[in-house]
Amino acid sequence: MKEYLSLDFGGTFLKYAWIDENYRIIEQGKTEAPLGTEEEFCSAIAALAKKRPVCGIAISMPGILDTDTGYALKAGSYRQLAGKNIYELLSAYTDLPITIENDGKAAALAELHAGALKGVNTAAAIIIGTGLGGGVIMDGRLRKGSHYAAGEFTGFLMKPGSYSMDSSAAMKTGMTGFLLDVAKTKNMDPADFEVSANFVDHESDRKTKISGKEVFGWIENNDPLTMEAYQRWLESLVFIMINLKVVLDPEKIVIGGGVSANQRFIDDLNREFRKAGEAMSVWKRFDTKIERCHFQADANLIGALYVFRNKYN
Repeated sequence: MKEYLSLDFGGTFLKYAWIDENYRIIEQGKTEAPLGTEEEFCSAIAALAKKRPVCGIAISMPGILDTDTGYALKAGSYRQLAGKNIYELLSAYTDLPITIENDGKAAALAELHAGALKGVNTAAAIIIGTGLGGGVIMDGRLRKGSHYAAGEFTGFLMKPGSYSMDSSAAMKTGMTGFLLDVAKTKNMDPADFEVSANFVDHESDRKTKISGKEVFGWIENNDPLTMEAYQRWLESLVFIMINLKVVLDPEKIVIGGGVSANQRFIDDLNREFRKAGEAMSVWKRFDTKIERCHFQADANLIGALYVFRNKYN
């Protein structure tokens, strides 16, 4: 049975998995995201590739990526890779075949191939990670756009007249943005939270960072200040979803990322989405289903391998 190394480079963690040719995950884990130098990025891949015999390396990562040539026009949190050819960089570290794909597009492909979007004609996938990944499905196919940038929901502007990164969906709707808002609302140190190193100015003395799971424990306990930030987060996500509904008229919008496993979150998001739809009466007749990704937090890993298998098999 052939095995492949699939990698999902997030802004906080690098998730990795060894997956067989039937898309079954054999072993998986995560480590701190290598956000420093090109060498750190490449060495992390090479080290994992040596742990088990694999036929190739499938990479999912943020950015605007030319998946054919390996060129990264943008690379999200991996700023050291912007303007570089990732295939060429990695050729000095491994001779295994490699593919790259944008993380949101990889997740959308996984769901289209064998998940919640199988057989769906028009849809969108929203992947909640450090920022906000995404993919657009039209006519039953993933759309990449003229510059490989279709589905970059993280760049949506959330405040009219403010064109800075602070007003983007990256800061308002991603998990890092949510946790930073919780920290601000509760007057806590942002560095105490499990957020990308790109978003905090100093290191905390706290050994165990406050994770999204811990924050959802505060939500379950109806902590007033946490609930304020949580409601703002839900409203910001629905802002994105309603605009996608207006533009695409999708049959489904699927939600991925680790937080999608939380049923409370999915229920609350559906409630807020329905509230917005009821206020915009013209859309009552056009139902859009909001569901979690079938592969949840593993969608990027599965989709990355799908891209690899599609190219090399």
